[in-house]
Amino acid sequence: MRAPNITPDNKTVSSSTAGLVRALVDRGAADEAEALAHQALLDSTGTERAELLLAQSVVQVSRGQYVPALAATVEAGELFQAAGQTARVCDALLGTAGTLRAAGDHDTALATLEHAETLARSAGDELQTGRVLRQIGIVSSIVGRHQHALSCLEEACAILARHAGADEQRNARLSLLNARNRRIDGQPDSPALRAQAEGMLQDWVDLAQAMSDAGQARMAVMAWGNHAITLHPAGRHREAADALRALIPRYQAYGMRPNEGLAHTELARCHETLGEWDRALHHHREATAILREGGSSDDLIESLAGQSRAHEQAGDLAAALAALKEVRAIEQTGRADAAHQALLQRELRVELARMSSLWARQAVQDPLTGLANRRALEHWVADHWPRVEKGQRLAIVLLDLDHFKRINDTLGHDMGDQVLQEVAQLLKAQCRASDLAVRYGGEEFLLAMADCSVEEAAPSAERLRALIASQPWSQLAPDLNVTSSFGVADTGEALEASALFTLADRRLYAAKYGGRNRVVARD
Repeated sequence: MRAPNITPDNKTVSSSTAGLVRALVDRGAADEAEALAHQALLDSTGTERAELLLAQSVVQVSRGQYVPALAATVEAGELFQAAGQTARVCDALLGTAGTLRAAGDHDTALATLEHAETLARSAGDELQTGRVLRQIGIVSSIVGRHQHALSCLEEACAILARHAGADEQRNARLSLLNARNRRIDGQPDSPALRAQAEGMLQDWVDLAQAMSDAGQARMAVMAWGNHAITLHPAGRHREAADALRALIPRYQAYGMRPNEGLAHTELARCHETLGEWDRALHHHREATAILREGGSSDDLIESLAGQSRAHEQAGDLAAALAALKEVRAIEQTGRADAAHQALLQRELRVELARMSSLWARQAVQDPLTGLANRRALEHWVADHWPRVEKGQRLAIVLLDLDHFKRINDTLGHDMGDQVLQEVAQLLKAQCRASDLAVRYGGEEFLLAMADCSVEEAAPSAERLRALIASQPWSQLAPDLNVTSSFGVADTGEALEASALFTLADRRLYAAKYGGRNRVVARD
């Protein structure tokens, strides 16, 4: 596609060119966007070049060209750094994190975002801090770190309410509600779950109405869709089915084909709960047909598994088996895709480490507390895992400060930083020579314990919990009290590092919802 006309002697490329590149991507004109960015970059320097590089990275991510997109965001960050524009360095880091997230490398994306948060807070830039916190919350929610996600998103919403425009505020609110939905998704039915879901319904109604009033019609439809989906765990299955059925024509009108497919899946789930298996089968089939055109493999697997259940209820065992065979075929393809994705993520990490910028390389120490950061933890686990494979135990103690947001809100972030530093010193004091103390993110800390079982780690966690609770916090501020919740797991219960961390996080979550200020070391 021919690029728009740009005169060769145009030495000053305005930010409007970068905006046009992004707008072209939004319209699906990636070829034109790429040509415009390439030509404009030939004659650009300094921060103008940095702006264009960030726009070019958006084009490259849209095409799955993650390595050049990463290089573009890193170069942009270096240019902004040289110009002393800290806020724009944060924008470049957000671009780097977005590229890593698109490639599926959520851990490195989180490390990059946490670096951006440190920069934004150090510069006293509240608006940028709010934007970074929103992205940290989104990624944390996706990887299942629900408590941390909610904490970040709640703070982001509070900051953006003071400093951002109305559209950005609504979008942040959407991110927060989505994170709350993820927290309850997949939980077994219980009175507590129904109460949580019921409590979210009016929030979705209010957000959908606000988006509609602001002319964000497409976003409003998405909010109404989430409201309809939330009716199901709230126990209002018939209402959910009626609401989802009414939304399908609206999804069709806006060309939201994947949303249409997911609506059919949710409708089928409602009818299954109501025992209406013929209707459930119909909607699972509709969902499968749509998701085969273009949807995630996980969603397609869910619709096929639903078909199998419905066929089994109808006594058609041959059809039930055929659906399950297709599930197995998709899972096999998914394993091959996952292997390819892992190689891509490794390539991105190598590329990020290779680049010469100081901020892109990232230190292995958290600047606020002096503890190791997530990158250092990755190296530590990689070094110790060969011993785990030979039978040595490795324990993880994950802790989160209870109601930490209240400290920041009532006493300010400076006091919050002092609390984090004090807890870091207590954590260091509990370390053996072979252990690693980590600031895991925000108000979360981690103690990695080599050659240690969960039975040995749990008493250490309990001692640390008691130390934190008994500290003379009132010396820092009157009426200040700090407690913490812990999740403990070891490699005797998990065969992979990711499973180990997930188990510790799940137990931390159980400690939070079991009353806080406690240690959970068993399910």
